[in-house]
Amino acid sequence: MNTVKYILLIAGISYFSPEIIAQAGGPANVYPKEVKLQIDSLRAVLSTNAHDTSKAFAYVGLAELLYVADIDILKNLCEKAKSIAELNLKKTSLTAAERTAFKTALAGAFNNIGYVYDIKGSISKALENYHHALKLQQEIGAKEGIASSLNSIAYLYVNQGDSTRALEYYHKSLKIEEALGSKQRMATSLTNIGAIYGDQNDISLALEYYHRSLKMYEEIGYKEGMASSLNNIGVIYSGEGDSTLALEYYNKAVAIKEGLGDKKGVAHSLNSIGHMYKSHGNNARALLYYNKSLKIREQIDDRQGIAVSLTNIGEISLEQGEVSESKVMAKKSLELAKVLGSPAIIRNASKLLSEVLKEEDNYEEALKMHELYIMMRDSVLNQEIKNATLKQEAQFQIAQGEAKIKLLDKEKQIIAARVTYQRNLAIGAGFGVLVLILFLWRLSINNARLKLGARTLEASNKTIGMQKDQAEAHLTNLQDENTNLEEKLENLREPGNNILTMNSSGLRLDVDKIYCVESQNRYLLITYHADRIESIYERTSLKDFIQQLPTNFVQIHRSYCINTAHIKSRVSKYKLIMKDDQLLPISQSYVDDLDKALKQV
Repeated sequence: MNTVKYILLIAGISYFSPEIIAQAGGPANVYPKEVKLQIDSLRAVLSTNAHDTSKAFAYVGLAELLYVADIDILKNLCEKAKSIAELNLKKTSLTAAERTAFKTALAGAFNNIGYVYDIKGSISKALENYHHALKLQQEIGAKEGIASSLNSIAYLYVNQGDSTRALEYYHKSLKIEEALGSKQRMATSLTNIGAIYGDQNDISLALEYYHRSLKMYEEIGYKEGMASSLNNIGVIYSGEGDSTLALEYYNKAVAIKEGLGDKKGVAHSLNSIGHMYKSHGNNARALLYYNKSLKIREQIDDRQGIAVSLTNIGEISLEQGEVSESKVMAKKSLELAKVLGSPAIIRNASKLLSEVLKEEDNYEEALKMHELYIMMRDSVLNQEIKNATLKQEAQFQIAQGEAKIKLLDKEKQIIAARVTYQRNLAIGAGFGVLVLILFLWRLSINNARLKLGARTLEASNKTIGMQKDQAEAHLTNLQDENTNLEEKLENLREPGNNILTMNSSGLRLDVDKIYCVESQNRYLLITYHADRIESIYERTSLKDFIQQLPTNFVQIHRSYCINTAHIKSRVSKYKLIMKDDQLLPISQSYVDDLDKALKQV
């Protein structure tokens, strides 16, 4: 969201009533001192007859001061600014400076209204307002405003999972920021671009942009940015298995955060170092850093961080055979997680406690904890699936919104051409019939071209919709064919050929009905579908169990092996959904194995 503090200084005067403050959540004395001073200075001019430009700017500024108490305040006040600016822009008597001022205020209003729609999930409306703001900034040549609007649009695309368009707008913004020489803005854009490449697992480009960002922050001496970039680089190297370089950058980030007094940031980095050591099997070093992180989190009463650290420490304690210590950690973490109401932390803590209770042969309580784990796991997975679905719906809304904007622009061009035609018709009457005829002939051609462009765009949108419907119908047919093939293959199988006997329990399982196998320390959790979906425990290692499975099983993660026959869909390169709606991760090192297995299905 754009800041308009500089606009407030320019505008100087405005009007707002105590009711506006009350609507924002209470009296002015609930705001910080500097904000209260700004509010008081605006109240001092209640009786003045302020110019409309000042009113428009002030409404935008007030919106950004008061919205923290109620997000709707931001939209309501910016709608007032929008009305003032649009009403004045219809006047023909405005000076160039006044017109620019109103367009500036209107752009700020559009951008903030877009932000409210973005927060509330109305993606098409958010995009429409962001584009209106961008167009106005381009008209007045406000390069900083253009860069800011481009960033707003890019951030919207990031949240909707459209990394291609996000990169397009971030790169446009970066180009303008480079021309302006704004190094802090450039560094922020470089970080955003690096994060997208990191999510895409394009390691070389992620590192390139993170390093460029780091260099920029170092040049301007912005230590918070430096620490963030260093930590980001550490995460990349840790994911690549280069613990030496990862530790080097993590430690640099920790040193800067300690100098800034950012204890929460220090604890987060220490926890990241602990994860790195654990992933490389160095539990002793991992435990050291997890405990350091926990100590700081307890000092600053970061309860969510405390719960996470307790679970991390408890997992290592269990692996080292310290069952009692692990139980204490798991219980504390679970109690905190329940108070916080965090499904993800409850999931991890209950899973750990279930494993601890099994070690104590307390299977009744272990089952209760396992059921809680399954409930929380499904809650988190369902939310992720829901978010993925919402992203797909939002991308469709965005495409519709962009097409609508283009069509409206074409219609505006046609209207403008008609107005020009009527004006020139009156002027050209005195210049002779021949000149008038030639002029009208040219204008009619241009008008026809514009109408044809609008009709072409409309036809193109309809064609895209038809192609989408056809593609969905084709996909349905393919799914039906696939179902038929699965049924035929099932009929061809001879009973008894795919029976696997569990060593520890003696259960006989039909391998074809196994969905996935999850490693949980010294146990495996087998998701099995007979008459209903069941969870079966087997005491063995994932490595040994995989050797007993047929070729349609493939390992996708160090903790997961799946039956490719029960994959529902591939959400992304690094995630898939099983037919029982489990959302499972795919590690980078197993992507190629999965791709090969799917080609053979």
